[in-house]
Amino acid sequence: MIDLYCGAGTIGLTMAENAKRVFGIEIVPQAVENAKRNAEINGIKNAEYFCGDAFEGANELEKRGISTDVIVLDPPRKGCRKELFDVIEKMAPKKIVYVSCDSATLARDLAILKEKGYETKEITPVDMFPRTPHVEAVALVEKV
Repeated sequence: MIDLYCGAGTIGLTMAENAKRVFGIEIVPQAVENAKRNAEINGIKNAEYFCGDAFEGANELEKRGISTDVIVLDPPRKGCRKELFDVIEKMAPKKIVYVSCDSATLARDLAILKEKGYETKEITPVDMFPRTPHVEAVALVEKV
């Protein structure tokens, strides 16, 4: 499993039990250190974390021949860098879990994934901030 924009590793670590390996990539150095520490505290041995841009990190993993059945995307409001989807297409995961804090960039990125042969199966809104207009969303996308 590859967790892009992994932050402190929370999502990937919750999935680690069902994954052969977890690779997390995050651009914020302190978050990477927190992810490593979170894995250690929770006794998770199959998780590795790298500091870097999601596109560059995914590209490096792809060049090393690392493939995966599942990719988790949890980008900032601006969504994913368009070139990242070319790397994801090469890796050809069966499923993508896309966590979004901006519905407009989610819609844009899901359209790009559709062009790459993926179908959105489900989108679940998550109201993490009651009494505000802000709603997160989690999308399940599968290879057609």
